[in-house]
Amino acid sequence: MSPSAGNAWGKVVSETYSAEAVSYRELWAPLLLPHGERLLDELPMASARSVLDLGCGCGTLFPAIRRRAPMATVVGVDRAAGMLALAPRELARALMDGQSLGFAAGVFDAVVTVFVLFHTREPRRLVDETRRVVKPGGAVATTTWGGNPDFPAHRVWLEELDACGAAADPVTMTDHEPVRSEARVEKLLEAAGFGGIRTWTRPFGHTYTVDQFLELRTKHGANARRFGSLDADAQHTVLDRTRRRLEQLDPSGLSEDTPVISAIAVAC
Repeated sequence: MSPSAGNAWGKVVSETYSAEAVSYRELWAPLLLPHGERLLDELPMASARSVLDLGCGCGTLFPAIRRRAPMATVVGVDRAAGMLALAPRELARALMDGQSLGFAAGVFDAVVTVFVLFHTREPRRLVDETRRVVKPGGAVATTTWGGNPDFPAHRVWLEELDACGAAADPVTMTDHEPVRSEARVEKLLEAAGFGGIRTWTRPFGHTYTVDQFLELRTKHGANARRFGSLDADAQHTVLDRTRRRLEQLDPSGLSEDTPVISAIAVAC
């Protein structure tokens, strides 16, 4: 990929997340948080003096980092200004591209990057930058998706959007292929100079209520953008048909088990 193509991709990611920052904070971030917290539980950071939250978004993970690294200065970076504006005031923050960090080499004891790798076309560049800024012997922790959601309620939603002629999402800002397995994540970390790599996969494991499912899909992200392409009558039809079909599902049909891939590694 050319640098200009990569920059264009990053611009779309930052502008989209800035525009959707409030809905992200209210509807999506709380569902992601348990996976970030479980990742931190595996990261040795009690004695850390400096921690980087790379792709910190609206700072949801900051309190959990502070609890686990009470002596550390925690710095959050993100390329979406709208997300950073919602972060806790006590979090030191900076507007930065994770593929070109404005820090000297070897300044952090630990780096955490949660649900970020799939938002870059060149995850190797981001992992290389992570290795550059972490101290020798320091640790990195990451989570990413193992693919796109595929569960009964979500399939119902897509079918009803398609039936009513919803436009395709004009925004492209995810690429799961380079990181969609533990082996691929491990290979990236090894190539960047990390060792002691440990990976694992857990299901997302969230069961929605019908109301929560519909609120998330109509108010945030790619689903909301597609929904917004419809006129009011079509939106009403999608909601009515989807709700009736979802209410006929048993709870497992509303359970999202998209794989979440996690890894811990040490800078060699």
